[in-house]
Amino acid sequence: MITETLLDRDLALSKPTRKDDINKTGAWFLGSKGENADWFSKMILEAIQANTEVRNSYFPEDPHFITQEIKESEEYQNSLTTLEEEYHKLLKELKKSAPFFSMRSAGHMLWDINIPSILGYFSALLYNQNNVAAETSPVTTLLEMQVGNDLCEMLGYKTTPIHAPNQDFQPTESGIVGWGHITCDGTVANIEGLWMARNLKFYAIALQNAIRNEKILKPLSTLEIKTLRGENKRLLEVNIWESLNLPIDEVLALPSIITENHPEITIEELEKATSKYSIQTLGFFNFYQQYLSGVSQAPVAITPNTQHYSWPKAAALLGLGQQNLRIVPNGKTTRMDIDRLDAILADCVENQIPVISAVAIIGTTQEGAVDDLEKVLQLREKYRKKGLEFTIHGDAAWGGYFPSMIRSKDGSNDFSYLPISDYVVRQYQMLAHTDSITIDPHKAGYVPYPAGGLCYRNSAMRNLVAFTAPVVFHGGLDPTVGVYGVEGSKPGAAAASVYLSHRVIETNQDGYGKILSECTFAAKKFYAELACMDLEDNPFVCIPLIELPAAKEGKSKNEIIDELLFLKSRIIDVPNQEIIADKPAMELLKNMGQDQTIVTYMFNFKNADGTLNTDPKKMSDLNNELYNRLSFHPWQDDIEKTPLIVTASEFDPNNYCKKFMTYLYSRAGLSKVEDVPLNFIISTFMNPWIAATNQGELLKTYIQVLKDTVVDIINEKYR
Repeated sequence: MITETLLDRDLALSKPTRKDDINKTGAWFLGSKGENADWFSKMILEAIQANTEVRNSYFPEDPHFITQEIKESEEYQNSLTTLEEEYHKLLKELKKSAPFFSMRSAGHMLWDINIPSILGYFSALLYNQNNVAAETSPVTTLLEMQVGNDLCEMLGYKTTPIHAPNQDFQPTESGIVGWGHITCDGTVANIEGLWMARNLKFYAIALQNAIRNEKILKPLSTLEIKTLRGENKRLLEVNIWESLNLPIDEVLALPSIITENHPEITIEELEKATSKYSIQTLGFFNFYQQYLSGVSQAPVAITPNTQHYSWPKAAALLGLGQQNLRIVPNGKTTRMDIDRLDAILADCVENQIPVISAVAIIGTTQEGAVDDLEKVLQLREKYRKKGLEFTIHGDAAWGGYFPSMIRSKDGSNDFSYLPISDYVVRQYQMLAHTDSITIDPHKAGYVPYPAGGLCYRNSAMRNLVAFTAPVVFHGGLDPTVGVYGVEGSKPGAAAASVYLSHRVIETNQDGYGKILSECTFAAKKFYAELACMDLEDNPFVCIPLIELPAAKEGKSKNEIIDELLFLKSRIIDVPNQEIIADKPAMELLKNMGQDQTIVTYMFNFKNADGTLNTDPKKMSDLNNELYNRLSFHPWQDDIEKTPLIVTASEFDPNNYCKKFMTYLYSRAGLSKVEDVPLNFIISTFMNPWIAATNQGELLKTYIQVLKDTVVDIINEKYR
């Protein structure tokens, strides 16, 4: 039970609070009511003026077409009239867009985009640079390279400063530095990450066969490599299974080792000779038939069942096949079941099934869960000793900016004031040990679409997915990012957008960390509000996906009620700085609710006699109707009447493990588990001001809207 004397509480509150500097975030956004519109308009006008100055200063003696005479012509004036008419029609239509900028937007993984990112995008858009090639993007290519470093550093990868072609490269102590770039979205980043891992898995075999068959590579017949067991062996003497499981960094270092020790072989000649034998050139069928006849089973990639749909898409596009994704079920929570991952890896070792990559999700997009990356990394070490090697990919498309919460300018490691558990902190720290990470600036980075991202721990990984076409890349010393990855043409404006955002809103505790910390406080308080509905006499019950800590620990009903009362008095409606100073309250807040700012919950209704509905379909229909009333649809004309924005998904018994579904059914008061998906509601908190408006916390409004809407549905459909 949580009981304290007033003296105990005074002592708990005596800890100094961290400076509350939330006011500075007000300069970073246009504002839910456009409060910064005048200043923002001035900045936009400056971008147009700067672009116009460039147009006039570039060979000013050149002629121009649009003279005053043309402007006064009938044709010109008619064209302007048409433009204005159609533009005003568009502006009118756009007013029907979902108001994601609003304080009432708490559903999807987007909120308002920040001012620096808009200014960066708009100003660069006027120059229309294409980051597929440096010659078409001499400025924004360099900006993208800097953004790649920013993202790598935020995630824990080592980097080296961006340097000009004639400057010396300064390697890290290990010689390994990270590299990142912008993609259009997280799906493309995930595809690229798996593409890299696939090519890496088979590179050594391709090189072995190139050495055997290409005259120019004959000097490499004595080339040695270190195996997983730490033995130095000639590459040509390494058997097929060992070749498929050589240490990642040893394989990636091979091109550099070869060209350094054999200057007569250029990197271009090595790539050309090896590519003839690569899986990229031959395809899976020919590659397996020619070189892997002794490997009886197809390679696999391992993903959690909470995976984004981009993973089966990636498997299909890369020729792995969706059936060769080994799916790790969740456990009692929605985090990956580490014991089941262990069993899958054991099976792969026993049956000599090549493992390309294992994916851990750092912020699932439906449940807000952070997988136990630390244990995934420990399992890899365990299976390396058994001769199995594979990359580990962190899918942090949603959660990648949250590690900014643990990055300080002064290197301090004081996380006591952060509203996240020690478990979550540890997983963010472990990101530095992954091989690749997907991160989307256009999600928790608050920048415009399209701006996904992919980072590699070892920059050499990018070479495995490089297609260097002479039309877009002229070789030599041109800095470029466009030859790596899936995309061709892509907007330099996206790079400028993320770049300026990072320069103004830093990727540490004083910038993004501040925003996301405030959002996490709001999400935790909202969770507390949902949980405390149990203390009220409502015609429904609310079932947050994550149980209260007291319930998870198996405590008594009275102890659970005590915890709810503690939430009401010490967390709900209490300013964040007071919670931080209140040690027991802060400890409870850290360890309750979801891992990040996505809150998942469901409602079930009470029958007229006060008993709880036991029909899963009726409960699912209730939540689906709630979603329909608090969301938007095409051709909807009454958007301004929607009092709150949420989103929804479903727990399908075919996708989630039986243990999880059985427990969820039990908590909701439903009958035995049926083959009926349970619809649930998602609220995502990306607004750092919810708990600090000029009228107090807005969470009460959210809760009241939910209550009123649920009651209306119950009265209309179940009474």
